[in-house]
Amino acid sequence: LAMPDVSLGGNFTLESAASLLGDMTCSAAFCLIYLYTSELAPTSHRGMIMSMSSATARVGSFAGTYVSLLYTITDRRVPLALFAGMTCIFMVAIWFLSDSTGKNIPETPLDVEILAGNTDFVDKQHQELKNVEED
Repeated sequence: LAMPDVSLGGNFTLESAASLLGDMTCSAAFCLIYLYTSELAPTSHRGMIMSMSSATARVGSFAGTYVSLLYTITDRRVPLALFAGMTCIFMVAIWFLSDSTGKNIPETPLDVEILAGNTDFVDKQHQELKNVEED
């Protein structure tokens, strides 16, 4: 995690270029995750899920600005390692997301349970529907 002190002209260093590249890739990842979340969310819960993901992103963007304060307290490698470590964790987490190409997107929570193969829950829901229809 050592970043050499290489000047790229003026006040622009290799560390600045790496930070800008990291910022651009984080923004791109946010856009992809935002779009992917809306695709996977059931229609009946999409608004709530998108609100929660947006609120979480705002908390992250608020906290991220304070990472620059670590430069004054610690070694300059600590903030870079923090960003690099979190990026690696998120890359691994995204790797395990399923591909939804050619699949029906669930529209209700019951559709999610059916796709997940939770037969006990599905059978229980069908039984409750039968009981309501009989009454």
